[in-house]
Amino acid sequence: MDKISVFSFTDKGLLLAEWVADKINASDMGAAAVPLRVKDLREQTGAAFVRDAAIVFVGAAGIAVRAVAPYLKNKTSDPAVIVIDEDGKYTVPILSGHIGGANRYARGIAAAIGAVPVITTATDVNGVFSVDAFASENGYFVANPECVKHISSALLEGREVGLCSDFEVAGALPAGLISGESGSEGICISLDGEKKPFDKTLTLMPKCLHAGMGCRKDADPEAVEGLFAEAMNSLPAPIETAASVSSIDLKNNEKALISLAVKYRIRFVTYSAAELNEVARLFGQSDFVKRATGAGNVCEASAYLASKRGAVVFPKYAKNGATISIAREFWRVSFESYNGGARP
Repeated sequence: MDKISVFSFTDKGLLLAEWVADKINASDMGAAAVPLRVKDLREQTGAAFVRDAAIVFVGAAGIAVRAVAPYLKNKTSDPAVIVIDEDGKYTVPILSGHIGGANRYARGIAAAIGAVPVITTATDVNGVFSVDAFASENGYFVANPECVKHISSALLEGREVGLCSDFEVAGALPAGLISGESGSEGICISLDGEKKPFDKTLTLMPKCLHAGMGCRKDADPEAVEGLFAEAMNSLPAPIETAASVSSIDLKNNEKALISLAVKYRIRFVTYSAAELNEVARLFGQSDFVKRATGAGNVCEASAYLASKRGAVVFPKYAKNGATISIAREFWRVSFESYNGGARP
């Protein structure tokens, strides 16, 4: 679940921040919001920039801009930043509108509190397909974000953009996209970063890899992260295509796994021993693990369940008191749930 900090600077702002956080938590935005009265703006913003999917400032846009400026890196990793005025009339996304989801959060918060979302990105204003918003909303890693501008410019100018996919495409394509494997500008949906069918190819990679992990109690976070990176880097797809890390529910509070999920901004999922045992028969089982946890297999079974019963592409591997397996979700490209480009 995405984490959102709602910062406020005054007593009036704090009341609104608490109300906004309550509305977010009660909504279907898939986020957990925490209202915070600012005590040390630089320190709190820096911590939220690393930890959170979105930061909401209740107050002036200028304060928000100055607060986040020292921490800006790039559009693929910066969190969404939204500003709400102290009267709660407007929600204004000011950073990471598409890939970070700021436009989506601004619309969702506005709907929840009865405000007006102020969206300024060109594709949204003109009702044109936004490829980076589509990627953010549907679980894709944008491998070469510098190419987004070529795709957006072509669509804004009324030119057709090609779509080439290594995966099944379900449903109608958005206006402006055509199926093809050649042309001036195009989008390639693939786990192969070297595939460039168009003169200017934007590559979208599905976040379809799910890591199942087991570890000793109070495991060393660096060792767990090192094992995760080693396993992911052994696969052809980049580490950014990881979608989740999973384990048994006995590890709900395992700091090493939680910190791993936070660092890579992926979901942390746990399953009961009963759930794991339903599929454990598909994999090798350990009597020792079953005595300790109640499940005969943790890492492969949890990866398999997290991937919606996909294919195990990295079998169980143990190192430094931890185990890992990686399963690949069976992916299908769909534009049915795409909400980008909608006018506020």
